[in-house]
Amino acid sequence: MAIMYSVSGFSGTDNEFVFKNQSTGEKCFNESSHLINIGVSIGGIGYYKYPNGGTYRRSPNFNFSYEQPWKQKLGPGYLGVGAYGSFQTENYTNYYYTNGYTNKYSYEHHWTRITVAGRAVYHWDVLNSERAEVYAGVLIGARFSLYNYETNDPDPASKNAYRVTNSFAYPAWGAFAGARWYFVKSVGLFAEVGHGVTNITGGFTFKF
Repeated sequence: MAIMYSVSGFSGTDNEFVFKNQSTGEKCFNESSHLINIGVSIGGIGYYKYPNGGTYRRSPNFNFSYEQPWKQKLGPGYLGVGAYGSFQTENYTNYYYTNGYTNKYSYEHHWTRITVAGRAVYHWDVLNSERAEVYAGVLIGARFSLYNYETNDPDPASKNAYRVTNSFAYPAWGAFAGARWYFVKSVGLFAEVGHGVTNITGGFTFKF
């Protein structure tokens, strides 16, 4: 004869023990996942610094990415594909003299960095649980460097003497590994380390 019982969140018979709150076995990234990542990064390509004084300012790299699964499962996990975009600014201000140190003028370099790329991320089943996962991926695209130069020097012959570059675009790529943890069902935290576009990134993930 079977005996029914209930003990601190467990229930069952004498030959069955079931934990009521056990994991459902669902993965936090599967065939129906859609993710939006909003993050802030430090490090990466496009770093300019001058050793001869002046004031240098650099903003964090603010970035956004979207990810959804490939139509079919690939091997022991899912491939997430999507888009990536980032924005960053840099400023360098310095001073110079003309006419025998009589006139003091300033000049400023300003860069706006914009990256647009495609992103592919692999989510291994063995590293993918209901609330957390570890993943790795690559991104490839283009980085646009928009340059602006300003000075208060009124002399046309010298006002462009410190201009250093022009606006340009070049390929951008990166490889990264990351981890994600959901503190509620559809909102989580993520952190990534990589090489290329950014070195260290952290932020929030929204799943829908």
